[in-house]
Amino acid sequence: MFLKELEDYPWFPSSLRKMQLEYVGWISVQLKLYRPLLKEIIKFPSNQWVDLASGSGWPACYLQKNASHQIHYTLSDLYPDSVSNEVKKMAEVEPESLDLNKFQPQNGKQYTLFNAFHHFPSAQQKQLIKKMKEAKANCIIAEVLEPSLLSFIQVTLAAFIVQPLTAWAIRPFSILRMITTYLIPIQLVTVAWDGWLSVIKSKNIHQYKELLSGFNDNQYSIEVKKIQQLQGNLIVIIAQPISS
Repeated sequence: MFLKELEDYPWFPSSLRKMQLEYVGWISVQLKLYRPLLKEIIKFPSNQWVDLASGSGWPACYLQKNASHQIHYTLSDLYPDSVSNEVKKMAEVEPESLDLNKFQPQNGKQYTLFNAFHHFPSAQQKQLIKKMKEAKANCIIAEVLEPSLLSFIQVTLAAFIVQPLTAWAIRPFSILRMITTYLIPIQLVTVAWDGWLSVIKSKNIHQYKELLSGFNDNQYSIEVKKIQQLQGNLIVIIAQPISS
């Protein structure tokens, strides 16, 4: 049985989902976890990107704002109302729900997936890469978690220590966030639970290399690398067609 994070279930309250994803996305931007991708994203031929499973949309917004040359993002998600209102001011949002299990990449398009790949079982992960390869699409996948004690500790600290210390600073300001963080701290529990489950479901660099090794050939390249940072490591998967 493949367990889902609470935020992935349709019965999970949309207000809690949005606040949870806003916090996770916001804190990743504050820590600049995705900064190494700034030098990767400019290597691709187009400045047009589609972000899949965007959640709050903060990581994509961070790259769009800080890239050395102008890039444009369209955000998409199974629950598009989860995109932060602040992010909506800076990036285009696809209003229709996008289920990645039914998603079909467009030929030659460019996609990103931030800290969401682990939400899917291995078979669906391989299926997504297979579709990318068939469409000759470019894709950058970034994961911040690994199945390790360190990731477990980081998630626990983020939920129970960092979150109550920073909840007031997240914009837009939300009275409901204050209530569910300080008065009835359900937000702390749901962030921790989903974080712990994500650690269990995550993969390390060797597991990703083994999972995706069959897609490398003389027409399509899969590069898997681990970028070590003081604020948190990043596993990056770069899938792209090889120029003839």
